[in-house]
Amino acid sequence: MLKISLIILCLLSTNFAFSLSHNIDNDNSKSELISQVAKTYQASMAFIFQNQPLINQQGVDKSQLFGQAFILNVKKTYQTKFNQEFPNQNSPVIKSLIQVMIEVMESNRTLLYDDDIAFKGFIPAIFAFQLSEKLSKKNIGVKIKFTSKPGQIRNQLNQPDFWEVDAMNKVQKLNLVSYFDDQARYLNQPAQRYFLPVKMQPFCLSCHGVPANNPLNTGKPQTQWSNIDRTGFPMENWTLNDFGGGISITILEK
Repeated sequence: MLKISLIILCLLSTNFAFSLSHNIDNDNSKSELISQVAKTYQASMAFIFQNQPLINQQGVDKSQLFGQAFILNVKKTYQTKFNQEFPNQNSPVIKSLIQVMIEVMESNRTLLYDDDIAFKGFIPAIFAFQLSEKLSKKNIGVKIKFTSKPGQIRNQLNQPDFWEVDAMNKVQKLNLVSYFDDQARYLNQPAQRYFLPVKMQPFCLSCHGVPANNPLNTGKPQTQWSNIDRTGFPMENWTLNDFGGGISITILEK
């Protein structure tokens, strides 16, 4: 009888260990996937910024901004920025994200090739917003948003919700690299949520810094400087040490 009890206990322990290991693997997998989505999103925004001269240039070939050529460039940016291989494209989420990126760029083809418009206004923030909007309409259970603290948002459609405000507070207070919550809710549905802070970069200051950072003021006497950036918004006088917000990813549980 004792021998049977020991066998049962051993089996139960083994099953428990397997279950615990399986859950840990699932948690790690969820965290890794949602992190990859955020990094892919960030890499695409970085590429858009790096290619502002090409975007605004007149009379040149811009084919690298479209289709698979664009995705190849995003992959290269991802690998350089994060020193990691690009995520497996067999993942339905990554696959959908890539397809939507291609669609966003294609929908802007006429604008990007319009030589009568010197400054296209197709900056990372605009690309990110269009990407988020188009992805949301796909109804695949993935929400992406570039957001920041209340009062720092230019596009009111990017205002943070309560979870995002809490995530940003935790990231700042605890100096976290990122914040992942697999027990969250979104619109009253179970969800995995992830926030990736994005550090201020010198290029951010061309719109969000002080008038001295404003490209529109280049070559002008200081008395003629404007605090209105190229997109028509007042500059916020931020520095590289300021919190500029970050990427919020939500994946709904199915």
